Formats: sequence, C-alpha cells, structure tokens
Amino acid sequence: MLKELEALTQIVAREKLARKRAEQLLAEKTRELHVKTSQLEAAADGFQAVSSLLSEIMDVAPDMIITCDENFRIISGNAMAQRHLRQNEQALRKRTVDDFLPGLSAELRRRRPGPFFIENRRAARHNGDSFPVDIRGYVGPIGDRIRYLIFFHDISQRVNAEIKRKQTESQMDEARRLEAIGALSAGIAHEVNTPIQFVGDNLDYLEEGLINIWKSYQHYDALKVAVAKLGYCPEEVAKVDEFNQSVNLTNLIEEIGAALRESRDGVKQVRDIVILMKEFAHPGTDDKDEVDVNAIIKNVLAMCKNRGKNTADIEANLDPDLPRVRCRKGQVQQVFLNLVINAIDAVDEAGKGRGRIEIETSTEDDYVQIYMSDTCCGVPETLKQKIFDPFFTTKPVGKGTGQGLALAKDTIVKGHGGKLTLVEKDGFATTFLIQLPLKGELQQPLIDTDADTDTESDDDIIAA
Repeated sequence: MLKELEALTQIVAREKLARKRAEQLLAEKTRELHVKTSQLEAAADGFQAVSSLLSEIMDVAPDMIITCDENFRIISGNAMAQRHLRQNEQALRKRTVDDFLPGLSAELRRRRPGPFFIENRRAARHNGDSFPVDIRGYVGPIGDRIRYLIFFHDISQRVNAEIKRKQTESQMDEARRLEAIGALSAGIAHEVNTPIQFVGDNLDYLEEGLINIWKSYQHYDALKVAVAKLGYCPEEVAKVDEFNQSVNLTNLIEEIGAALRESRDGVKQVRDIVILMKEFAHPGTDDKDEVDVNAIIKNVLAMCKNRGKNTADIEANLDPDLPRVRCRKGQVQQVFLNLVINAIDAVDEAGKGRGRIEIETSTEDDYVQIYMSDTCCGVPETLKQKIFDPFFTTKPVGKGTGQGLALAKDTIVKGHGGKLTLVEKDGFATTFLIQLPLKGELQQPLIDTDADTDTESDDDIIAA
C-alpha cells in the first residue's frame, strides 16, 4: 500500500512538473505571439501609411496615370486622368484604353516588356473632344500578372506655343517683307514723282501751245477767207483747203486737246497715288494730331480702288460736317485699310457675284462713328466670340495670320480709348462699328500696330 502511495506521489509530482513546464512554454509562446502580433500591426500600419502615401501621390501627380490588365481593360485611373478624361474611376473601369487612345493596345502588344515612350498622340474624351499627349509607361509583370502602367502627359500648352511661335515667325516674316515693300514703295514714289512732275509740266506746256496754235489757225482761216474773196492766190488757197480737209484739221486739234486733258488727268491720278504711297510708307510717329477721318477713308479707298474694282461696288456715305478727331493717323489709317481689304476679300471669297461695301461716318454721343459693312456671308454665331482673339483666323494657312482684328481692336480700344464691335445693319451681312472719342487722352497700344502692315490678315470675320 505504501509503495502504491509513493508511486502515485511520484506520478503527481511528474504531472505538476510537466504542467509547470507547459505553463512556462505557453507563457513563452504567448509572449512570442504578442511580439509577432505587434510586428504585424506595425507592418499593417506601415503598409497603410505607404498605401495612403501612394494614393496621395497618384492623386497629386501632374500626369494622367492609368493601369490596365493584359486585355487593356482599365483597372484604375488617378485624379488627373479622371479630370482630363471627364470620367470618374467607376466609369473608367468599364472602359478600355482604346476608348481614349484608339489603336494604342495594338501598338503596345507589339512591344517587348519594359518601359516605352510614344510621342505626340491625341487622347479622346467621351464627348468627342481631343487633346495632344505624350505617352510613357511600362508593360510587364506587376505582382503575379501582366499589367500596363500608362502615363499621359498633356502637351496642349507646348503644342499651342509651337503653333503660336510659327504663326509669330510667319507674321514677323510678313512684317519684314511688308516693311521692305514699304521702303521700296517710298523709293519708287520718290523716283516716279520726278518724271511725273516734268511730264505733267510738259503736258501743261503742250496744252497752252495747242491753244495758241488754234488761235493762230483761226486768224489764218479768217485771212484765207478774205484772200479768197479778193481772188488772190486761188491755187494756194485751194491747196490749203485740200490739205485741211484731208487731215480734218479742226477735229484733229479738238482730239489732241482732249488727249492732252486726259493725259493730264492720268498724270494727276498717278501723282495722287504717289502721294498716298508716301503717306503709307511713312505713317508718322506716335504724336497725336487733329485728323480728318473722312480724308483718311478717301485715301484708303483710293488705295483699294484697283483691288476691288472687279469684286464689289464701294460706297462712301461720309458726313461732311464730321468733326476732326485727335488720334494717331498712321495707326487708324492701317485699321481702316485692313478692314476694307478684308471686306473685299470676303466678298470675293463668298462667291455670290459682285457685292457691295459701304463706309458710313457720323457723330453720336461724343464719338465719331465709322460703319464698315459688306454683303458677304456674315459671321456665324459660333465664331462671334472668337473673331478678336489673337491668331484666330478662318483663312487658309499662309494667307492670314489671325492678327488683323486683334491688332485693330488693340489700336482702337487700348490705343485710342475707342470701341470696335460687330453690329447688325439692314441690308448687309457683316458690319463693324469703329468709335473714336472726340475727347480723351490717347494711350500707347499694347501691340505696335505701326509695324504691322498685314492688310490680308484680317481674320475673315467678314469672310467667315
């Protein structure tokens, strides 16, 4: 019995020792589990922080970022992509990359895994608008699958800047060309003026001489009649009569007189054109002068007479009592010239046959008003807000720079405190109203219009 008790006691002791060891082991494992749990929690917090940071980076990234699966279905798109493509992330996930960049998937399928770059493509929005982008990205395994990571960089500003740069270069080339033409015109005007002067003087001399010859002939004719009545020199008188009849001397003298008068008128026209050429070649300084607006318009119409003779009838309804305006003559003259030539071009391009252009002046509310109207096709409603924008033109490339109306408005509004607006006028398709103040100080326009002589750049608002 004692032995059994001792054996039982030993068993209990062993059980207590085993239990103690088990408790110690459990405590150790509990501590290890607590440490592992703490490490996992720290790792989860770190992962959450990194995930949040990556999400914020994606949202503030200046480029559009899209991830696609192997079938080019969009998995995600950052905030910039959603904003540019006008789609929220849920809507993006229902689309493929080809919906926004047609043909991109076929191009990327041919590429090897790794980074890629595609320059100057157009990305389309769901509403049909498009904009230029450069594309960078990566194709290859991300995680356990093939993924496409695509960065779109909007290059609209760069493209527009390049377009404007080329347009500016074209405009500068045109300005230099016209400047050279202006200098050449001034030289030609000077060279032509001298021979025209002595040709005119000679015609005056010939006309005076012809008048004296005619008077002498009348005296001679009276003498011949008297000699014939007295019966003197009948053979000589007969020869003179025969010769006079053969050359029709009376009509000949009249025709020579008419020819001389026509020649004098032609020389006067050439002389007037030479004067106008000098004025346009040397438009003056920025000084402010009291200017006759009607006279400027007459000069402009004289310059445009030949250009518009086969295109349109040009009417000038000028107020004879129009007050003089304090302005820069050269700048205002250039604005009028641009608008008139543009109207002529517009009527010609409209293809409706011979058109009509009207220029009317009047005074109202301390302004001198100049209406310039034509019978072309008018300005569509969609373009009325754009016609005064720099570089906007509906003319073909190379024919207009889109600066004419922008420069004109800058000259009239900023340079003279006036107004240049598109208005309605019965009987005409397009009418521009220029208003120059009778009072007020002049300011320097932002654009140097004296240097701009592009008479064909006028945005065809008239020709739109």
